[in-house]
Amino acid sequence: MFLPRLKLAICLVVVLHVGATFTASPDHVVLTLEEESEVYDVPCLEWQYFKVEFTEACKDLEILVSHQRGEPNLYVSRGATKYPTENSLAWSSYNWGSDRLAISSWDPEFTVGTFYIGVHAYCGDDVDTGNTPARFTVKASSVESSHFHDQIMPNGEALTGQIEKNGYGYFRFCIPDSCVNIEVNLGNCNDPTSCPNSYAWPELLVSRSIVVPTVNDQAWKLADINRRSVKIDHDDPEFYPGHYFVGVYGWCTAPDQCNDPSTCGPCDNYPITYDVSLTLKVIASGCKPKEPLGLCEGGGSAAVKVSVLVVVLTTLLTVIFMS
Repeated sequence: MFLPRLKLAICLVVVLHVGATFTASPDHVVLTLEEESEVYDVPCLEWQYFKVEFTEACKDLEILVSHQRGEPNLYVSRGATKYPTENSLAWSSYNWGSDRLAISSWDPEFTVGTFYIGVHAYCGDDVDTGNTPARFTVKASSVESSHFHDQIMPNGEALTGQIEKNGYGYFRFCIPDSCVNIEVNLGNCNDPTSCPNSYAWPELLVSRSIVVPTVNDQAWKLADINRRSVKIDHDDPEFYPGHYFVGVYGWCTAPDQCNDPSTCGPCDNYPITYDVSLTLKVIASGCKPKEPLGLCEGGGSAAVKVSVLVVVLTTLLTVIFMS
């Protein structure tokens, strides 16, 4: 009797496992980047959900809902919210007619991975379309990112700026791959002999998440008048692909506190002109790529499913072997 019961138990385990494997969300239509979807008709006040994989850490994700009739409204989420609505944490666009939404890769909530898209068929007396069901198509695209800081291109030309004493200048750069060593270089005259009235030692700041870093913020820094670049190696545990913000601070010493002008950088020498550049060296071997920093996905529901499965299997096996 033992062998038939064992075979039955194995079959039950296989059936349960196969059933659990195919419990993915069937109501999410999978979109392919740069391809327009088929036409969807959605009844009043109902939802149609989509999802798209986005893997470009230095590009923006643009979603276009092309309206044909009715009033479709667009909501997009990341992380644990797989069914965004008007009441959830989400990017959104609810213009009359078509909706175009650009999710910036500079957004602190942005990370590569799966984006979930909900299109709501809004109806009511407050819109010209009344109770007309929504008809639309959806398209997700990768577009160039834009930001108010000037962008430093890897191994490109240096960018020039000017700062006042105790003032700041800001830049940005993006690293799509973690298997690189980077060096952010700050250039200006810091030789009291060559430029006695304009030499200075401005501070350099590199932040992973703070758009306008200051000297008190968490950032890579010079903190030394003899070092004029910030180096971040691929094996630095804090280095990840993605966006970085660069600050240049006009550090100086007040005249009454500057006993040795060759070491203090007098405030009277400001404003000064400087340049910043970015050197990037690819690591050809021995580097394991890192994924960009991501949001917590929340594994609660998956953990519950696993626990339930374990309980069910335990109960079935007990019944089989004791009968």
